[in-house]
Amino acid sequence: MEARVRGEVRRRDEASRRVRGGARGGLRTVVCLGVGVLLVVVGACAPGGGGETDGGGAGRGSGAGTTVSRTFVVREDVAVAKAAVPDPAPLPDLADLTVVDPVHVVAGLPGLDGLTQLENADASPGRWRTAVVVRDTAAYARPGAEPVGVLPQRTLGVPTTLPVVDERPGWVRVMVAARGALPSVDATAVNQRTVWVRTADTTTAGTDWRIVVHTSAQTVTVEDGDSTTTLPVLATGSSSRPTPPGPQFVVGTFWDEPGTTTPRVVLLSSQSETMDDYDTRTGTSATAFHTTTLRSRGEVSNGCIRLSDAVLDVLWHRVPPGTLVVVEP
Repeated sequence: MEARVRGEVRRRDEASRRVRGGARGGLRTVVCLGVGVLLVVVGACAPGGGGETDGGGAGRGSGAGTTVSRTFVVREDVAVAKAAVPDPAPLPDLADLTVVDPVHVVAGLPGLDGLTQLENADASPGRWRTAVVVRDTAAYARPGAEPVGVLPQRTLGVPTTLPVVDERPGWVRVMVAARGALPSVDATAVNQRTVWVRTADTTTAGTDWRIVVHTSAQTVTVEDGDSTTTLPVLATGSSSRPTPPGPQFVVGTFWDEPGTTTPRVVLLSSQSETMDDYDTRTGTSATAFHTTTLRSRGEVSNGCIRLSDAVLDVLWHRVPPGTLVVVEP
């Protein structure tokens, strides 16, 4: 091994001398390779002149010029500056955030701003786009701002499924079933609330359904993707406690309450804009489609839409969560 090392040293010394001496009229090129330096030496001998031969001898008196190319690699460390990678933005602590659901009032929730449910580019899951929350996630008034609440994976026992009304790269804006204020504080901020959430915390779904309630005509029009049917309602909200107007959506809960005045209930995302807590036990004033044992008809309810059993059967365990319901005069 030592002999090989000494031989290698001699070869490198001879190569170094040849590089320093070179050949007259020769060309020397230096190329940076990142981890080392490559020296390329090309020697050119004039006819009858001195120069290196292929065998490494003096080459004198040959009578003809010979061009020989030699390549030598000299290793040197080259420092390469690396771009600094920024630390990822820390995820917020969800424990201290208010839950965005029908039971809580969440200040700072932005309104709908005239937006409506987006359509799916691929209609196979349904024409109208919804987002299913796959894990508890922070909810934002705008992307990248401080979170205003936490959107739960499940709402009242069912997967949280929400209409999508806007999107940006990495984000979706969804309608939510939470109040932005109590009616006694600001009736205009009760319903039609939205939040931004990270797309990575949702999956895309959809619905072909859309429902329109006309309070003056006392009808409900149901479009299910295959047909459109207009049916009568039994009652809607009174003049002092009207059914909340405008867009809202089906939450996805189907409640059986036998022995009560509301035997079957399909919950909506909206709540009364005139009563803080019709249900004092939960502190809510939820709106719903439901059957009834009451006999009064017309604009007489506390805001809910009362239906006969036959009409509710059209929706019962059939209407998908996230379906938009628009209440019009």
